[in-house]
Formats: sequence, C-alpha cells, structure tokens
Amino acid sequence: MEHGSTMAVAYTPCVELQRMPHAAYIRRPGEDWAGITNPKERKRLQNRLNKRVSRQRKKRKTSHDEDDSSDAASRAASTTPDTTVSDTWTLLCSSSRSNSTTRIVPSTFSHCSEEDAARERAVLEQFAEQALRSYMTGDPCADHKLRLIQFNIINGLTRNAAVLGYQFDWLVCAAVSPFGRDGPIRDARSVTPPLESGTVPSNLVPTVVQLSIRHHPWLDLFPLPRMRDNLLLATKNFLSPEEEQELFDDIMDSGRGKHEWTGLVVWGEPWDPQNWEVSKPFLERWAWLMIGCPEILESTNRWRRLRGEKPLSTPGFIVEEVEDGD
Repeated sequence: MEHGSTMAVAYTPCVELQRMPHAAYIRRPGEDWAGITNPKERKRLQNRLNKRVSRQRKKRKTSHDEDDSSDAASRAASTTPDTTVSDTWTLLCSSSRSNSTTRIVPSTFSHCSEEDAARERAVLEQFAEQALRSYMTGDPCADHKLRLIQFNIINGLTRNAAVLGYQFDWLVCAAVSPFGRDGPIRDARSVTPPLESGTVPSNLVPTVVQLSIRHHPWLDLFPLPRMRDNLLLATKNFLSPEEEQELFDDIMDSGRGKHEWTGLVVWGEPWDPQNWEVSKPFLERWAWLMIGCPEILESTNRWRRLRGEKPLSTPGFIVEEVEDGD
C-alpha cells in the first residue's frame, strides 16, 4: 500500500545499559530514560522520575505538613479575581492532599468552597464578553484564541455537570463525586434524580468503575465511558497528584504559558463524543488515556478534515499526521 507524506513523532530506539541508580524508582515498563536518544523524551522521563524521588523525600518530612496546609488554605481564601483557573486549582489542591501514601479525597467542602470557583467563573465570563466585543467591533485579539478554548472546555464540562444533577461546583477541589465508593451516595442510580428519570445521556451514565472508586467529580464529566475508566484507574494506581494536576492543566489548556492549543475542545453539545476534539500535543503526551476510545480519534479527524488539516493516527501510541486513505 502506498503511503502519503507522514509527519511522525520519532520512535526512539533503546540500548541496553547496566542497572543505574535511578532504576530503583522505576515502577512500570517505559519509564527508564537510559538509552533514550530523543532529548525531549529523555527529559520527560527524567522529570517524571525526579518528581517521584522528590515526593518520596517529602514524605519523610511530615513535621511541617500541617503548617504548609494552613498556608495553602490562606492563599486559597485570598484568591483575587485576576487569578487564573490553573492557579486556583493548584492552590486548592495543595491544601487538600493527604500526607499518607494512599490518596483520600476529602468528603466535605473545605475553606476552598464555591466562592473561589465562582470568582474564576466571573473572570472567564468577563473575558468572554471582552472577546465578543472585540470580535463585533472588527478588532479581534489573537491572544483571545487560547482563552476562548479554555472557556469553551470549562463551559462544556459545567454543562455536563448540570446534566448529571450536581448541586455543587465541580471546580471545587475538596468536592467528592457522588458516584464513587464511600462518597456522598453509594447507589447513584436510585438516589440521583437525573439518573433515576433517565434523562442523562447514555455516554454520561456512570460506569462500574466510577461507582467503585472514590474520586473527584471532574473525572465524571467526559462523554467517553472508557476514557473515564482509564482516568480513574490511573489516578488510583499510578498517576501522582502532580501528574493529575498536569493532566488537568493540559485538558483546560491553562498551564505553563503555552502559545498553542494543547488540550481538548467542544464544538457542540458536550455530552456527544462526536463534538469533541483532542489536540495533537495532548495525544502525544496522553495517548494512553484514549485506549479503547476510537470515537474520540474519529471525531477529532472529522473536525480536522473540515479545517483542511491532515487526520491523526496513533499506531503504538506514536502520533502521526497521515494522508487520507493511509
């Protein structure tokens, strides 16, 4: 079969080395940076292991944890309207992480309740109004594009939260999903009115995994059941709090001062997977989250074709742009 032009993330070969000190911190295949010749991939793996080493060191220093938590709470309480969504998430999560090796989501709202998230919504709504005015006056600002995408994804997830009948703000870090084990309710099907009435779209109905794992409600809001399961199992078994923070930032397109779209976007009703698109940078980093979710790649490629862009392919989790028909 003839292949068209391909732009791929290079598949980097590995060479065998003797066991090195960092190997003691490797938990699963694919984390060893020894022998990786691609500088970007090597740096990524090194950063992951360095963070793991740092977390283990911090666990030995528990004497200041209570003071640190108190400081984080003070910072969260004093959040200003100029604070970004990413900043607030970082502040709120820093005050709600457990000191133990087992992560336990707080069962009640803490000091970082709806007021903080409400301030963030006000900032985003103000921005949306400014962006609309600049567009209507024929003077659109290029810098508005990424913030509009961020507004788009937050609005989509908020609408899905409303469909699920959430009576709280899903951006609140101390919130607990009503669907998780030991959460506010045990049997979502019999307690939550929207589920009981059958008005919740099938793509948002909680899975067995959601009903069995205690988790934050933001993980309930994606209209891809298998992706939700992948997320939950990852956060339970191997994804660190720092990595979950990075995932949240990438999805919200709100981290590290990026100048390109790197997250997700919703082009229609947020409970329909066909209206979702994932960026190439996001797939390059988080392709494993899409295992068993062919519909998100199909939807992504449909939107890319409408813009005249090449479709994406993920053979062996190596993201490629390919010619149609390949």
